[in-house]
Amino acid sequence: MPQQDGEWSQVSRKRGRIRNVPKPKTVVDESKENELGIRPNPNPEFTVSDIHKHHNTARQEWQISDCWKTLKDLLATAWSESNHPPITKAICFGPGPYDPSNGSFAARRTAHMQTAAFCAIVDFLESQCDHKIKRVIQEPMFTQIDKDFCVELGFEVADTPDAFPMVDEQTLVYGIHMELRTYYLALATLPAAFIGGGLEEWEKVIDFDPSLNEFIGPISEMDATYTKYPFPDMNYIFSSTTMYWRKGDHAPNIPGSPKTSLRETSQASNQASDVIEALEGLKLSEQASEEKESDTESSKHTEKLVEPSGCRESKPPTTEE
Repeated sequence: MPQQDGEWSQVSRKRGRIRNVPKPKTVVDESKENELGIRPNPNPEFTVSDIHKHHNTARQEWQISDCWKTLKDLLATAWSESNHPPITKAICFGPGPYDPSNGSFAARRTAHMQTAAFCAIVDFLESQCDHKIKRVIQEPMFTQIDKDFCVELGFEVADTPDAFPMVDEQTLVYGIHMELRTYYLALATLPAAFIGGGLEEWEKVIDFDPSLNEFIGPISEMDATYTKYPFPDMNYIFSSTTMYWRKGDHAPNIPGSPKTSLRETSQASNQASDVIEALEGLKLSEQASEEKESDTESSKHTEKLVEPSGCRESKPPTTEE
């Protein structure tokens, strides 16, 4: 049976002799490559069963982490408020691929851990209400194998940008370390709850790049009208993240609602269309920077990092490694 070794396949011949032949190169869309060379993997290494193994390891690490213990207390506090908003849908934006094209362990671990946290959050919310919450995930770097894994985990997988218009006033929007323009598009309708970059962090970014100011509106409005909670960090995987919960007596300024004029509705629609065009082939530079930080952090420790996790218990692997 052929054995893989880097960029070469070792092919056995008679009498034990081995010859090396180069692997065929697969043409990929370079426009979807981010700054660290991560793109939809043209030659995925892992099967769905392999991804489940990695995910179960990460899920177990997440469940016993101090980060989850702290976050669960915050969620309980937010839900205990008598005017908390109803949540019927939760959308996970941009967790990253589970089999990145550059083979980065840090990027893979981050993707699994962010997915694990999202699933744990939705599991908790479902335990507090009398209905199931629809789970949607959107990641432009996913391979078909990544998508198949997500379906088995209980997600509806949306192609970019199809999940953006799914957001409504009863949605939990979850997106860690995304670009401001991506948040702007995801928040065209203000949701019930939002977990992502907060206003304070984005104001620092805008100080260096004032051109981004036009995209800060939704986050600015949530910061002024929603209840805000600090999201606990875990080895930089959730750094600079804030959790916003809409107050029950606050009517969101949703395009098309009675408090929004026809002119404002038209402007919002045009802006969303402009951003969709601008985000085609979106480069996930924030996630790439996060990967750099994770690699730096892991080099400081001698302990072996555990791989990422999710929320529902993943299916046991059906094949041996």
